Amino acid sequence: MATIITSDCINCGACEPECPNTAIYAGGVEWELNGVTSPPLAQDIFYIVPSKCTECVGFYDHEACAAVCPVDCCVTDPNNIETEAVLLERARTLHPDQTFGDDAPSRFRKEGAAPAAAAGDGAAPAEAATPAPKPAAAAVPAPAAKPAAPPKSAPAPAPAAKAPAAAAILNLPKDVGALPGPIGEKHFAGELDEDFDTVLSWVDLKPMPSAPIAVQIAMRLGEPVLGAMPDHIKAELEEAVGNPLAFSRVRSTALNLILNLILYPVVVTALAVLIRGDRVFSLATRGWITLGVTLAALEAVWRLREGILHAKPASELVYRAAIWGIPLAPLGALLVRGSHFSRIKRTVGFDGYVTDLYDEKIERDRRYGTVYTVEEHSNAYLVRLEMPRRIPASSLKRLWSLPDEMPDYDYTISLGDAVLTISASVRGDALRRLSYISSSFPADFTTRIDFDEPVSGFRHRLRNKVIEIIVLKSRNEEISRAA
Repeated sequence: MATIITSDCINCGACEPECPNTAIYAGGVEWELNGVTSPPLAQDIFYIVPSKCTECVGFYDHEACAAVCPVDCCVTDPNNIETEAVLLERARTLHPDQTFGDDAPSRFRKEGAAPAAAAGDGAAPAEAATPAPKPAAAAVPAPAAKPAAPPKSAPAPAPAAKAPAAAAILNLPKDVGALPGPIGEKHFAGELDEDFDTVLSWVDLKPMPSAPIAVQIAMRLGEPVLGAMPDHIKAELEEAVGNPLAFSRVRSTALNLILNLILYPVVVTALAVLIRGDRVFSLATRGWITLGVTLAALEAVWRLREGILHAKPASELVYRAAIWGIPLAPLGALLVRGSHFSRIKRTVGFDGYVTDLYDEKIERDRRYGTVYTVEEHSNAYLVRLEMPRRIPASSLKRLWSLPDEMPDYDYTISLGDAVLTISASVRGDALRRLSYISSSFPADFTTRIDFDEPVSGFRHRLRNKVIEIIVLKSRNEEISRAA
């Protein structure tokens, strides 16, 4: 390979579809050759696989990637120069179904040049033509006249003409100027006129009461059965009850697994007695009891397969339903609907590893509008949505010398039909361009939050990149204002 992609790459992706050998891959993407997959050669920029690159020999008289690169980062590698013959043979190996003659298109030869040119760069044809006539003395003057031919073709190569055109099309400025400043105070339709602190004084901030003691006891006693329900029902019920001592998604699943170790052998044995006529207390029932225990164990492995087979921590497990627990889902949904005693809260998942090339998971989630909490009180909901704080790392960020701090997003808030909708978008041409090439960085996001009770009226404020919203419940709005 005599072509590499330098660190100036802006990840525009223009080069990848142009390569006739599929030798160009995005950063972090594994590459494949002859059915064998190999690790990526670069993580944050596009890269070229040496064993698949032919410098477009056999296809074009120029390098296609260099022709479309807007920042001229597809360049010759001075440490790895290869001859035309080597590259042509590589093309034949990579494409056995195609025929490449010795006169196939190549950047090493230009139209009208001598076929003998086969060295490593554009100057080689002129130099190769000089020693050839030396055996004949009369031919010595001829090379002096022929060098005029290469200069005629030198100004006309396609790559030199196309690269500036591609740069003009993408129109990437070197200096984007100042980024947008603070967003300032905003007011939306349906928003209360009173200031935020005044509306906050209307809210009864006392914690919502937990479930009554009798309900908590009933939930605790029913955990072995309720643990058979689907995971999302158990999670919602745990959140609704608001007391992990009364009901726990994890504990109820564990108790249900123990219950099944008793229940399944009993059911299988009972079926054997009824259908086959076996006696309850006989040697024949041993096999049925073993079958029941085996079924319970296999189901337990299937329900907790992430932890048992992949050794994931308890916080990342899915506590699936038992076979007989799926029909209980409607009952669980009714219990959830009638048991909202505590606050509702949405949290961010487990934060993975962090390096200089990757943002924290919580920061990536902020760009999708999924980092928020909802606290329920007797007469209102308090919503806190975290806006993005950092501009993601990329080559374009370095090119433009952008700061780490993310400018305030533009945003709108609307409330209707017990649904709060928050839409936000980045401001400024530079950040929108950056969002097109950066992973986990959408230019816009919309977050919808549903409430369990009718709501009417809200008040918000943006403080330290956090949108705080007070949403009043309909039945308490007038009472709150009077207070």
